Amino acid sequence: MTNLKEQAKSIFLETLKNIQLDSTIKKRLWLDGNRLFVDDSPLDLRDYSEVLVIGLGKASVSIGATFEAILGDRVTRGILVTNRKAQIHTKSEVIVAGHPLPNEDSIKAGQRLVQLIGSCKKDSLILFAISGGGSSLVELPLSDTITLEDLRELNRVLISCGATIREINIVRKHLSAVKGGRLGYLARHCQSLAFFVSDVNPGDLRSIASNPLLRDDATFDEFLAILKDYDLADRIPASVSNLISSGRIPPLPGEWQSEGSLHTNVLLLENADAVSAAKRAAEARGFRVEVDQTNAEEEYQAAADALIDRLLATRQTGSEERVCLVSGGEVACAVSGRGFGGRNQEFVLYCAARLAARGLGERIAVLSCGTDGIDGNSSAVGAVADAGLIKAGVEVGLDASSFIAENSSTQFFSEAGGLIVTGPTGNNVRDLRLLLMV
Repeated sequence: MTNLKEQAKSIFLETLKNIQLDSTIKKRLWLDGNRLFVDDSPLDLRDYSEVLVIGLGKASVSIGATFEAILGDRVTRGILVTNRKAQIHTKSEVIVAGHPLPNEDSIKAGQRLVQLIGSCKKDSLILFAISGGGSSLVELPLSDTITLEDLRELNRVLISCGATIREINIVRKHLSAVKGGRLGYLARHCQSLAFFVSDVNPGDLRSIASNPLLRDDATFDEFLAILKDYDLADRIPASVSNLISSGRIPPLPGEWQSEGSLHTNVLLLENADAVSAAKRAAEARGFRVEVDQTNAEEEYQAAADALIDRLLATRQTGSEERVCLVSGGEVACAVSGRGFGGRNQEFVLYCAARLAARGLGERIAVLSCGTDGIDGNSSAVGAVADAGLIKAGVEVGLDASSFIAENSSTQFFSEAGGLIVTGPTGNNVRDLRLLLMV
């Protein structure tokens, strides 16, 4: 029988190869003499006194390095803020800051970016690289009375109050000097090209990295309503309460366009690109591919049950063809245990346990991995498994349900097999899930 787990892993690794950022960027941005082309639209670099590179997010170093490779010595200075030190040489300064919570280097990065943009002239050309993770990697409180610990406490309060991610971001944006379009407003007199790698829902550029660059629709009235709706007035840090009561929180920047300035936005990659690449890779291996379009964001158990049921339904017609179900987006995974793992590994472990309970043997394999190379608090990118792996685990005393309860999927797969480790990919377009059946 075909080893479906290896097939699934092969499809995922080929997908990563086919969404590499350097080749994607070079299809959209290239140099011909003194002319820099962006999707066939030329800019004459002789019109600019300098070219800067500014990046924030998990993919910033990959993007920034490609900018520098294309432009060579024309890049005069730059700053790239990321979450892990990469083995990539850049002329631009690299700051490794905090993720998923901001740290002192996140504040330093915010200060350095504001200083750098503030030093630019009207004929400076800035190439921005914006990707997921930037929310915590770059931060600068609106008031210096708000400390780093205040920011961390505010984050703890927000994520535990029941607010949606949009509501949480509205609060964060109003208290930040670099979110909600405020960094872009600082650069309004410069010339800029902004390139985005999306780890959010399709087309939603303003949710990437809490929207440092673009006009933002969130209002101060919404900000106040969220604090009221979730009874946060007495739970947020005193420094934040004092800033609110002082009346010194300005509205987020609206439309701005300085005369003669250029501001172009380019979406480089999003989750749909990874899903499409996986579909092509699976079809090349002889699978009939179905794509789940729900962009799953619900609890992983509900997403897993729905995907398994859909996969099995393809056999109700009596077909014996090889089938691959591809799913994107990010599932939710509540953490109550103290183990190591992540939403991708826990999704796979749960699926494999469900398949084993239904006696489905090794005819179905499940893979779930993050395109950034990191899953939760583990060193793995995700995992791949089938019902046979659960059975083998039981034989050596590994009970999948106990590992799920402790959010310790990494330990299970470390002992039973199935972990996938790529290291940081320099990319970040959400997760990819593959369910294969023969």
